[in-house]
Amino acid sequence: MKIRNIILTVFAGLIVFGANAQNTLSISDALKIGLKNNYDLQIIRKNEEVSKINNTWGNTSIMPTVNFNVNGRENYNFNDSENYRTQTLVPDLSLNWVFFDGFSSRISKQKFDELEAQSHGNTIILIESTIQDIILSYNNCLLQKEMVGVYYELAQLSKDRYDRDIKSESIGASTTYELLQSKNSWLEDQANYLQQKVTYENSVRNLNYLLGVDDDIVWEFTSKLETDTPEYVLNELSSKLKSSNSNLKNQYIYQSLLEKETALAKSSYYPSLSLNTGISNTDLGNFYAGTTPDLRQNSTDGYLGLTLTYNIFNGGVRKRSVQIAKIDEQIGQVQTNQMIHSLDNQLLQMYSDYGLQKELLDLADQKMTAAKMNLDLSTAKFENGSINSFNYRDVQNIYSNSAITKFRAIYNLIAANTDLLRITGGIISEYE
Repeated sequence: MKIRNIILTVFAGLIVFGANAQNTLSISDALKIGLKNNYDLQIIRKNEEVSKINNTWGNTSIMPTVNFNVNGRENYNFNDSENYRTQTLVPDLSLNWVFFDGFSSRISKQKFDELEAQSHGNTIILIESTIQDIILSYNNCLLQKEMVGVYYELAQLSKDRYDRDIKSESIGASTTYELLQSKNSWLEDQANYLQQKVTYENSVRNLNYLLGVDDDIVWEFTSKLETDTPEYVLNELSSKLKSSNSNLKNQYIYQSLLEKETALAKSSYYPSLSLNTGISNTDLGNFYAGTTPDLRQNSTDGYLGLTLTYNIFNGGVRKRSVQIAKIDEQIGQVQTNQMIHSLDNQLLQMYSDYGLQKELLDLADQKMTAAKMNLDLSTAKFENGSINSFNYRDVQNIYSNSAITKFRAIYNLIAANTDLLRITGGIISEYE
């Protein structure tokens, strides 16, 4: 029977995971593929490129503007003495430079610097989220694959029991009622096995979507469903959170942007000084229809001027702008404090959950070991008739539930550890 089970297990593996599964995939490979192909990452990286393009002094008012204009005109004059036409051509080159505007240009450039940093921070946040999603999705595939194996093993045990009851019923050693019970158990386990196969296949499709690859790619997963259990110190985690959490870093940048808005509003109280210079050429020609000789004139003019502008009163617009900017800055500070408090609260919960998941995994491992020993002993007893089929079925269910509980405990511990790594800003360096 053992040889038969081994053959059936291998055959089922070929059916479940596909004989064409030639693509191997480790967690590190999945991260490389996902960080390159993930759709959301591709979009946010393009947004970051836009912020880099916008971060230039040319987007502030400190840079001069140079214009070239050409004005051409032709007039026709009809009168009693002599008709004539006037042709005018005036090319003009001008430069306007606001070289002092109350420091608003410098403040604007600082804003562009921080907007670029904020955009980069948004990319980092999404990279962290994508890494976490890929890790959990990959390990979920491993979890579902392990559960396929559990359900398959349970279905094979039920099938062996059903076959045994068929033989027993044929020689009168067991009743039809027992045969029907074993058949129902086998059909139930077979249905669970088939349903779990679909669950596993869907988990692979979800992973493929995260990786940005074709949905029908079948992987041979080379990493195992296992995790380290590092010992964390809460005070150290709290320090890392405040210094390395990406969301908090972006909030600090946002707070700085609000401060720049206040400074920008205050800059409107300063005067502005601009330079205006240019050169123009005027070509004028009068062309007569009669005996009067044509007249042509050409002149070139250059100019240079300074303009000082100071707004004395504008209905209190500047004052209200500064007041609103200061209030927005205060709101931003409250939001920063709220985020710090919220993250500290989350960290405490995650830290507690991590410790709990470690203990639950240890218990699940012990329970799995005991259930496996009990199943082996019960199988031998069932085969020699020491226990009935109902007791044996209970032992089978205990074993399958304990196996599934253990695999889920491993996955939950991986998820808890990943949560701690992400909230403390260490998930990128951990899997770099």
